Amino acid sequence: MLPLQVYPLPFLLFLLLCLQAPSWAKHPKIKLRLVGPRSQAGEGRLEVLYKGQWGTVCDDDFNIHVANVACRELGYDQAINWAHSAKYGSGDGPIWLDNMRCSGTESSLAECDSNGWGVTDCNHNEDSGVVCTGSHRLNSAASHIQLQVRLRAGAHIGEGRVEVLIGNHWGTVCDEGWNLPAASVVCRQLGYGTAREALSGAQLGQGLGPIHLTRVRCKGHERSLLDCRSQRAAQTGCRHDNDVAVRCNVPQTDVHRQIRLAGGRTSQEGVVEVRMPRGSAFHWGAVCGVHWGLNEAMVVCRQMGMGFASHALQETWYWQGNTDASEVVLSGVRCKGTELSILECQHHGPMHCPNGGGRFVAGVTCTQNAPDLVMSAQLVEETAYLEDRPLNMLYCAHEEGCLSASADRMNWPEGYRRLLRFSSQIHNLGRADFLPRIGRHAWIWHECHRHFHSIEVFTHYDLLTLNGSKVAEGHKASFCLEDTNCPEGMQRRFGCANFGEQGVSVGCWDTYRHDIDCQWIDITDVPPGSYIFQVIVNPKQEVAESDFSNNALRCQCQYEGHRIWLHGCHTGINTTMVGR
Repeated sequence: MLPLQVYPLPFLLFLLLCLQAPSWAKHPKIKLRLVGPRSQAGEGRLEVLYKGQWGTVCDDDFNIHVANVACRELGYDQAINWAHSAKYGSGDGPIWLDNMRCSGTESSLAECDSNGWGVTDCNHNEDSGVVCTGSHRLNSAASHIQLQVRLRAGAHIGEGRVEVLIGNHWGTVCDEGWNLPAASVVCRQLGYGTAREALSGAQLGQGLGPIHLTRVRCKGHERSLLDCRSQRAAQTGCRHDNDVAVRCNVPQTDVHRQIRLAGGRTSQEGVVEVRMPRGSAFHWGAVCGVHWGLNEAMVVCRQMGMGFASHALQETWYWQGNTDASEVVLSGVRCKGTELSILECQHHGPMHCPNGGGRFVAGVTCTQNAPDLVMSAQLVEETAYLEDRPLNMLYCAHEEGCLSASADRMNWPEGYRRLLRFSSQIHNLGRADFLPRIGRHAWIWHECHRHFHSIEVFTHYDLLTLNGSKVAEGHKASFCLEDTNCPEGMQRRFGCANFGEQGVSVGCWDTYRHDIDCQWIDITDVPPGSYIFQVIVNPKQEVAESDFSNNALRCQCQYEGHRIWLHGCHTGINTTMVGR
């Protein structure tokens, strides 16, 4: 055998290449999970199991491509958003990955570039999260539909219209054959007890979109509606006035004893007073009114079993609270609106109320019925198009602030603005009419368009980068709220003509056609590329609704400079509302 030093150089190079591990062997085997209250719905903090220990992913350089890889590895179709700054709470343990760089085609996060496992300068306040969409597949052998269920429009915990997720779309269930055993399966699937009532005939409001199932037959012991016999409802003639709902038996807790209302004209309103521990005893006190809003009021009304919030009050000088609760004991309250108790919401550790309480303590007004606005995703997707509109046709729109800032610097009336136009249809799926917050005596007359504005901003239209930064925005002032159309047999009650009453009736919808002024986003300054199109209805939460989580609509947007299209539009995305 020849000594090693006399082997020719090409042979040594070949030997080294053979000894190298194949590229696939360099990637460690990992597992992913989502953590948080909505993790079963494909949304939460992203965590990675590496070398037997769960850790998080830093949000530095995190983008939609990384989120897409993570969602596919988790068994979903794709990502529709991602979150930074520990939106879903701070994790613990190691931060495994930082400065992630994925092309979006990888099959695992382990295949993406990063600083290296455990190499980071982040802390857990920078933990990232993802929002995935599509039917969840546990593995290739179990690729059947994983039937997710949710309740909507219920005034109390454990009640609402039944909606199921099939084929990436939420839809309702027809009431043919609906009974207590089927309702009990829904209740147990959601973590409650058996059903107290199986409701038919859209008693808790009509849904929007497809009606997925009918003739559901359950014995009552099934773990999921998926295990029950049912039929697809597409060709059965079911309508949304046949949507089913449930009221579940909910375990009794003492959360309602931790809070009370005082000083109101009825038991449904008043100053909010909470029972807080102090030393070895409990004391009643008031809540600081600073930043108090409808999400916080919604939690209070639900905790007390009084339904929805209709008003959130930051000043309550006209209500006299209890003398034993005059001291402010809770401040800095910020709720998502889904908590079961006000004490589950974020709040200050040491109490800090700059105004010191008094007239500035929190109050609420509760109601059993509330409106619920939802935008039709299908219509937006079908009607989007580009228009190059001459400036001499945009004077009114410019006056109302519906063009980008660069329009101010143009040589009017020469030139044009490129507009992304679309129609929108906003349905009131709640159980009360949607009415302007202010009375008609305070509506503002706009001479240019010769109409009244009853709400300063009714919708926000935005174009976002894949990382969520705004590249273009428009707003739609509510020049008129009316019943453009109603279901067959229902009378339109709100109209704009002759200074008529404005609003949207229960079950009706308000349509804004693509050819109306300001029904657009000005994208004149936007370069071609991939974006996210976003609409938020009632963005400042000026009017109370039963559910704010479905006020946002998002679509994937592809802009090629001379043409544009929207696809994958979804409603019900949790988006931080403007003005919060």
